[in-house]
Amino acid sequence: MKKSGIAALVVLGIAVVGMGAWWMTDQHTYSSIVDTAKDVKKWEADPRPLQSDAAAKKQVAQIKQSSKAASSLVEAHKMVVIPGLRGAWSINYKTKKVAFGNDWVPQGVTQSKTHYYISMYDGRHKLNSIITQIDRKTGKYLKTLILNSKAHVGGITYDQKRQRLMWSDDTGKGAGAGFAYVDKPVIDAYQASESKQPIASKRIPWELGTRTSAITLYDNQLIVVKYGQKASQHSIVAVPLDKSGLPKPVTVEQMLTLIQKVPQAQLREDPLNAALKAMIDKKMINSYAPGYPRLQGVAVTPNGLTLLSQSNGEKPGKILLRIPEGGNWSNLKFTKPEAGATVINVPNSVEEVGMSTDASQIAMVFESGARQYRETGSMFHRPKYMDRLLILSVES
Repeated sequence: MKKSGIAALVVLGIAVVGMGAWWMTDQHTYSSIVDTAKDVKKWEADPRPLQSDAAAKKQVAQIKQSSKAASSLVEAHKMVVIPGLRGAWSINYKTKKVAFGNDWVPQGVTQSKTHYYISMYDGRHKLNSIITQIDRKTGKYLKTLILNSKAHVGGITYDQKRQRLMWSDDTGKGAGAGFAYVDKPVIDAYQASESKQPIASKRIPWELGTRTSAITLYDNQLIVVKYGQKASQHSIVAVPLDKSGLPKPVTVEQMLTLIQKVPQAQLREDPLNAALKAMIDKKMINSYAPGYPRLQGVAVTPNGLTLLSQSNGEKPGKILLRIPEGGNWSNLKFTKPEAGATVINVPNSVEEVGMSTDASQIAMVFESGARQYRETGSMFHRPKYMDRLLILSVES
């Protein structure tokens, strides 16, 4: 064999060995951050991060901002690890027995005075959804609240006045949307390891939609965001609350009865606005806006400043800062603030944003840390993932 042929074989061999080593390193990197049942104490979630503090901070630092105001907000950020991304215990929805999962998908985050609450669903759709509780002061994982459904749990909010946690529970019959809630004394007393069953909660059907991406409370209203890429799919709705601070139940039957009373000429001319007007007149909702494409989360300060999170695939997400026109939510038309940041760029796959009770900070959660997203692709290209809450000071 000629020397050139031998040299080519040597180069090929080195390349094959190198590719093999690269493949093995990639496989080990991702498999080493996936738990088995023996790695996590039963009824709890693994509090360990997926990546180092330096790697997480670098990811945030590399994102360019469009204004000095936005840069200042992001530079002063804090981070808290999202528990359960390696693995967490729950209950099998079908068998009702304790079960372990390692494909948890973060969706929502909210804050009380003392805790962060993060909602997650099982990416394999077999286990009951969970909410992890974290100490706000220390960032330490405290316990897991196991829910009694395997809902998408897209939205979650905390009513500080009534000491109540509420979340999206989109699992009903018909159109499917709904909200579940539980009061603080029940949360404080709950220990999954002792009760060995889901936390006791109540559910309100809200079948105006099939899935809610985010919820928050503002001015005795429940603000509901529906995700969608097309204008016909995404929306922001303000829902009135009763004296106890809860939205009234809405069923498919009620909706059909309402629509049947709308003049057919109006429905033919403009079906959406005709239906919306009927719902507003009936006080099912206070207002409606089409919102923005790919909206995921919403938070509102006491003076009405609205923060909306927008997910953009593998590209950086955005936090849009907007002001309701006229200073209220009667028509849900938004304008940009005249001063300060109007958009904040954040890591990709941002989901819900949660405002602190004193409106001094927002925490945002990312679904990119879920196994099904972080393992997308191959050794030639893996997407960036964020395994922490990103916390920004937004005192207005």
